[in-house]
Amino acid sequence: MNLRDFLFKTALPSLTLALPALVGCGGSEPAGPAEPGQELLAPPEAGKGVQFKMVTKLDPGTEGEHCMFVRAPAEGLYVNRDEVRFTKGSHHFLLYQTSYDDIPTKKEDGTVVDTSGVFDCSDGATNGWAVEKLIGGSQNGEGEAFLKFPEGVAMKVRPGAVLLMNAHYINASMNVIEPEVRINLYSVPEAEVTTEGDVLFLYNPFIHVSPMGEGRARMRCPVHKDITIVNVQSHMHARGVDYSASIVGEAEPFYTNTEWEKVPVKDFGAGLQVKAGSWFDYHCDYANGEMRDVFQGPRSTDEMCMLIGSYYPAEAATANCLAEPAAPNQPNSIGAEWVGNGKATCAESFSCVQQALGSGMGGLEAMTPCVTNSDAAVSKELSDALRCFFRTGPGQDPTMLCKTEFETCLAN
Repeated sequence: MNLRDFLFKTALPSLTLALPALVGCGGSEPAGPAEPGQELLAPPEAGKGVQFKMVTKLDPGTEGEHCMFVRAPAEGLYVNRDEVRFTKGSHHFLLYQTSYDDIPTKKEDGTVVDTSGVFDCSDGATNGWAVEKLIGGSQNGEGEAFLKFPEGVAMKVRPGAVLLMNAHYINASMNVIEPEVRINLYSVPEAEVTTEGDVLFLYNPFIHVSPMGEGRARMRCPVHKDITIVNVQSHMHARGVDYSASIVGEAEPFYTNTEWEKVPVKDFGAGLQVKAGSWFDYHCDYANGEMRDVFQGPRSTDEMCMLIGSYYPAEAATANCLAEPAAPNQPNSIGAEWVGNGKATCAESFSCVQQALGSGMGGLEAMTPCVTNSDAAVSKELSDALRCFFRTGPGQDPTMLCKTEFETCLAN
């Protein structure tokens, strides 16, 4: 199993379920106008975009993770910005573009799902569906959303594409609630677009916070072409107490934050220029007040660490922390470098990972402390070995294919 497949099966399905956000239901077409004065968010003017919405009921004391497929307009969209509003009690909603032309009724593995309206996606919104990219969302019910580009820049939404709405909501009250979320995609004519934009969506699956303790999740991601970042924001759960994102080699971070909710969005005005060959380096700090270990995951009882932001020109590998293909027509693999906070050598850490994967104790959770307890000085060597190890397929011998990476790790 390659590392990308491993992470998609164990960690990445929860990307879309991060913090307590909104679940819902509704039709599969863009939402029409509502009665004046009763709207959570008015739709865009005719010809200037579309709106989608979800509404549902949630029982007292429950945590729900729901999804819904909707369809983009037949003529497609060039989205210059989005706007999201959701009712009280939530701060996260995401909208994805899939590769489907018709709303699917089965997952990629053949599992039948009733997708005629809202459906449960507690195993992860992207788990089993052919998701291509994030096209909108927000973790601020009344503030700034994810997508924002200057004049001439827009994100392309494929004509008639099936879109996946996802939200996660916790009803901590004693009453049934009916939460609602709306998203506006504001579009511009294709003739006005000179550059295609995208969203940075960087996610670190290696998070471990010990009982009544502190922890840090740190990751570096490569930049494969010159880009301009328009805005950025962090994403953590309730144990998140500090956050910082920087460019390797630069003295000052370009974004810092201490909040896990009402997350500030930093707008760079004319844009933050990042050169090809650079690396993002970001981390989340946590304080755990519970008598149990905390790992990455979708629930409020789990944690997350992400770097999110609008940028251009679009480049999928940079947007998703992937490595450039080793050869033409080869798939991308994970390009991350994971930076530990401990004192373990590369050899000790890699041995720990091998034992964890062979223990049958849950894979990712078992191996995570091996990574987070490693010495920061061996992050490159350990990450190189891990990526190569998981890149090997059935019948392949990792000790031969990864001989150089393993020997380098064992020497550090």
